[in-house]
Amino acid sequence: MEQAVVSYLKHLDIPISEEYCNKIILSHPDFPSLLSISDAFSRLGVPCQIGKIEQKHLSKIEFPFLIHLESSREGLVLIKSSKDLDPERLDLTQWDGIVLKAEATAEIKDAKHNEELKKEQLTKKISVTLLVSLFGILATILIQSFTWINTVLLGTSIVGLTVGYLLFAKELGFTYKSVESFCNTSTRVNCDKILASDGANILSFFSLSDAVFSYFAFQLIITGIVLVFLNSVESYLWVLAVGSGLSIPMVIYSIYYQGMKARTWCKLCMVVNAVLIVQASFFGFLFVQEAITIKSIEFLPFIVSLFFFLIIASSIVLLKEKNEQASKAANAEIAGNRVKYAPEVFAQLLFQGTKVDYAIQGEEMLIGNRTAPLNVLMVANLNCHPCKIGFEDVLELLNQYPEHVNVMFRFLISGNKVHDIPASTFLIQYWKQHISGTKEESGKTIQLIQDWYAEMSAEKFGKKYSAKIKESDVAEVHYHWITKNKIERTPTFFLNGYEYPSNYTIKDIGSLIAGLIPLLEEKNMPNQKAQELAL
Repeated sequence: MEQAVVSYLKHLDIPISEEYCNKIILSHPDFPSLLSISDAFSRLGVPCQIGKIEQKHLSKIEFPFLIHLESSREGLVLIKSSKDLDPERLDLTQWDGIVLKAEATAEIKDAKHNEELKKEQLTKKISVTLLVSLFGILATILIQSFTWINTVLLGTSIVGLTVGYLLFAKELGFTYKSVESFCNTSTRVNCDKILASDGANILSFFSLSDAVFSYFAFQLIITGIVLVFLNSVESYLWVLAVGSGLSIPMVIYSIYYQGMKARTWCKLCMVVNAVLIVQASFFGFLFVQEAITIKSIEFLPFIVSLFFFLIIASSIVLLKEKNEQASKAANAEIAGNRVKYAPEVFAQLLFQGTKVDYAIQGEEMLIGNRTAPLNVLMVANLNCHPCKIGFEDVLELLNQYPEHVNVMFRFLISGNKVHDIPASTFLIQYWKQHISGTKEESGKTIQLIQDWYAEMSAEKFGKKYSAKIKESDVAEVHYHWITKNKIERTPTFFLNGYEYPSNYTIKDIGSLIAGLIPLLEEKNMPNQKAQELAL
């Protein structure tokens, strides 16, 4: 399901972090329902609609879109064009009439997603640089010490290593669309079935893909470095020749197992077999032509090569083990988040917390939609760096959910002064006298607080805001409320009157918002009825 969503967003040319998108969908407490998909779109800021239509109207919807198909492994199927609706390619008898249609957007609102996307893009650039550098080194070596033997061995080693990597990546769970299309074309051609079978395990901790990747990586090192920089070329050619000879029984077993036992074929495995046969034939040719002779066999190159292979194989096994541990940790986090982000769990913790009375005399310093169902109160210190981060977090939340959230502020008294007035008093009274009640009040309030936290300097802030402030007790109201409620830690957040649970961040509201609003409305309903009866 999550892969279909990622493919859809990429098809819409929306810059998307695949890993982040998968994570927020899989972490949703209602996964794999369509609610987990719609909430993910909402969190990313991608407009979407989910509706039910009759089959006769399906072709009238503008492409692309997603349909919910019970028979699909993913649950969702991406429809890119009318060709995808061809009865020979798609069985609509399992379609329940549900269609998901999203709109393309050039920007994702979720700041954490954008951070992850930058990391992924950087990783891809580094990977490309690494590959280009590696092939550049190999090309340089080949040019400087060109022989037809090196050329054949390097070429086959690179092909074998590439296929070995693809097998290894499949085992680790990394997939490539073109590779999947190549591998799984019918019931008689299925790479995954072969790789998951008992025949693909050499040892309990060492699989066929590990062996292929290790073997060709070893070959590439010997061919690309050892044969060029060491004098005993023929001795190391014998090492490769013996290794090639020992691989032939494995080729025979691979073909037998796929054809007779598994009764399905792995195309990647057959490419590996073809490379091994070509190499074995090549070394046989070298022996017949006396390019390698028995008298050139030495014992030491075999020992050195054995250590080379063990180093490479051990590194690959350790890499796989680390990846498995990381995968287990990620799955555990996803499972934990499904519980953590269940609105009922959060609401239970929220309602168990301290409840406070927001009411103060005068107008509230508030940003966002005043009628929003979710009200966040932030108690902050103007000289507190975590408060600066907390302010940035609530702005991000407002940016993502402008119709659902508003934020109020209460500030502790400051030790530093702006124009001989405590900074917090100056900021609160400046807001009251120059911003409150004006047009664009919310935007101006945000700018005022942002300007302070940008430098957290009373001197620089005073130069920018030089207006005179009249005496007022509005700041004292803030200080009295904070003292009355015994708030000593900043930032402290409250949500709809309840102290925010300590094991949640304020940005976690984005993962809870759809299911949380009805629970808060239900909780407030008795109070509303009581007020109505009183009237």
